[in-house]
Amino acid sequence: MKVIKSYYPRVKAIELFMVLVYGIVVSFGTLLMWIKGDLSFERWQTFMLIGFIYVSFCIFLSLCIRTQRIELTEYRIEHKVLGLSRRSVAFSSVKKVMFGKVNGSPVVAIINGNTRKPIFVPYIPFENDWEEITSFIKERNQKVIITI
Repeated sequence: MKVIKSYYPRVKAIELFMVLVYGIVVSFGTLLMWIKGDLSFERWQTFMLIGFIYVSFCIFLSLCIRTQRIELTEYRIEHKVLGLSRRSVAFSSVKKVMFGKVNGSPVVAIINGNTRKPIFVPYIPFENDWEEITSFIKERNQKVIITI
């Protein structure tokens, strides 16, 4: 299938936030160990090793967020994560596109006419692209209802 357009996430703010949190944790953790009089090189090294686990997890999350994309093909919309198709909906089966929240996170719910179950696609980090994506869906399927 020919990909007409791909949308990639904007992740600079997310990655900056992860680095900021790590910096705060290292700074305050070291300061608290120093105030308690518990700051030895071995204890600080263990603390930094635990921090490395946090950094490793953040790198993995950043990789997952960075590699996701929304692809518009001739017949469908696909949400891919790590190169694998996570969600895919044919334009002809889209009944409704709604913006809302699930568990506090903003999402776009695509109601599939075949299953009537909503397919949730993340709103953030594609927030600037959704107007263009929904207009493309509307162009491909004139019957679709888009509610914001």
